[in-house]
Amino acid sequence: MLKSPVNQKLNSNKYIFVMGTTASGKSDWALRLAQKFDGVIVNCDSIQAYEKVDIGAAKPSLSERALVPHYLFDYVTPPNELTAGKFLRDFQECVKSIPNEKLVVVVGGTGFYFQAIEKGMYPVIVVPESVKEQVSQELATDLGAQELWQELQKQDPEYALKINKADHYRLGRAIELIRTQGRGVTEIQQEFAAKKASFSNPLLKLAPQWEKGELNSRISMRTKIMLQRGLVEEVRALLVEGLGSWAPLASVGYRETVQALQGDSLEEQNLFEAICVSTRQLAKKQRTWFQRDQDLNWYSGHQGFPDILKRVENFLNS
Repeated sequence: MLKSPVNQKLNSNKYIFVMGTTASGKSDWALRLAQKFDGVIVNCDSIQAYEKVDIGAAKPSLSERALVPHYLFDYVTPPNELTAGKFLRDFQECVKSIPNEKLVVVVGGTGFYFQAIEKGMYPVIVVPESVKEQVSQELATDLGAQELWQELQKQDPEYALKINKADHYRLGRAIELIRTQGRGVTEIQQEFAAKKASFSNPLLKLAPQWEKGELNSRISMRTKIMLQRGLVEEVRALLVEGLGSWAPLASVGYRETVQALQGDSLEEQNLFEAICVSTRQLAKKQRTWFQRDQDLNWYSGHQGFPDILKRVENFLNS
């Protein structure tokens, strides 16, 4: 169980984060926990937040959502797009309406969103286009880039030690902030660290774990079911609405289907294989992200649930 030293709570509820890779069974675990312990489910998946993308997003069915209260599903309508900052604000507002006695089960595979909930986010600093253009022009020449590097060393020597001189992206961004804010990245980061309020509610983090071959089999089966349920037809309808460039259609499963529909031919077996490959790549990235979290408890996808029930009971009674 985690408790932050910063005593600022979203509410008095206890929270469980059900995290992990795509196709690992997170939604099933979350539903079973919410039913067992009189809880609610809050979405933490960047694609399941969108309306009209159902099959490829592997959302809980309407019948499943009727079993316990579900929040932050299907609430972003086209052509609107969701950012991590907006999600965090929506999450913080959402949980205010959840009764204090309820267990809050937050489920999803978007690691950055979980991080935002737990640790907060840097404020968005708007840089005027004129400043961006000027810095870009200076970076375009060797002499200009050298002068910008010298400017960074003078204005923010600590940050200059952290980045490579040839990293023009970070160099340019640092100079933009200096010229816009009158202070460097180091000072901005220190200010954020001093002011941010960490997540202080009682928190337990859980994740299903599968061997590589088992997870790949689950990915293949889920992809097959998505295609059988009408993924192609779902995407075709969205393209007819003119939503081909809408953010969720760039996600795994949707992206490959859009490409197939916009190509010369649609061969289902090729589409199936393309989606499986992309999904396996996504799962690898997600696992790498979540493995960095030392507080995340991994349990066998096959046999781990009874152990989880005991762990959750102890957590709720602590």
